[in-house]
Amino acid sequence: MSAAPLDADQQQLVRELVRSTLIENPEIFVEVMGELQKRERQAQADAQRASLDNNKDRLFNTSGDPFIGNPKGKLSMVYFADYNCGFCKRQDPILEQMVKQYPDLKIIYKELPVLGETSREAAELVLAAHQHHPDIYQKLHQRLMAKPGGHDSASIAAAFKAEGLDVDELRKKVDGTIKATIDNNQRLAAELGIRGTPAMVFADEILGGFTNADQLSDKVKSRLN
Repeated sequence: MSAAPLDADQQQLVRELVRSTLIENPEIFVEVMGELQKRERQAQADAQRASLDNNKDRLFNTSGDPFIGNPKGKLSMVYFADYNCGFCKRQDPILEQMVKQYPDLKIIYKELPVLGETSREAAELVLAAHQHHPDIYQKLHQRLMAKPGGHDSASIAAAFKAEGLDVDELRKKVDGTIKATIDNNQRLAAELGIRGTPAMVFADEILGGFTNADQLSDKVKSRLN
């Protein structure tokens, strides 16, 4: 048998009782807010894990993605980056340090141009270079990342020229597949909740923003042990 609904006077009495209880015992409110925040963080973590599980193939098994490290490494990590991103320029040498420090690590590069037209221009041309001159890709990547500040078309062309590549010829090789690769990277990042660069993704965790060498080393080491 269900209880009878409260009438207006009873409802007002309950509200006053709750109010006075919270005023007299404010620690209850703090506890409630803490529990709500805890549940929200857990819900976000659960959603992130589900998104990672649903996108594992797109993250780690897309053929043709550039990478550094061990191609058959026990641990793979995806790196979303933009050649105009200042924090990426700081992150990049740390990643190269990681593959030297951990021989079982593979780092997969996914171009994520989010900082304007020249970000997209550089990403397309780099993928074209990787497709047709894979042996030059890593030096080109490093050279583009090494420039302080943002790129313009002239600085992009200069980087390619320094590696013996003709930008005008490469532009002709930026085909639908390359454009689709970048579009897919952008959709994938959005689905994972990645809103900027750099971002590094393990099978069970997303690291958004710059991560220093010690922190990243701990993350890698814990997954290799």
